[in-house]
Amino acid sequence: MSDEKMKILQVYRSEPTSDIETLVGILNRDRDADEFKLYFDQPNYDVLVQKIYAADKTVCWW
Repeated sequence: MSDEKMKILQVYRSEPTSDIETLVGILNRDRDADEFKLYFDQPNYDVLVQKIYAADKTVCWW
């Protein structure tokens, strides 16, 4: 069995509420977590695609 942690990417369309932050904390537990925020002015979609391919699992939050 591998010691490598699952990689998870959290993608936010809007600024997360406290409830979302709680859920993200639960999902990120014992995982190698990364995030991408779409609600900034000019998100770099090339970086987003790279992060999606690097992750084992991607979760999108609206």
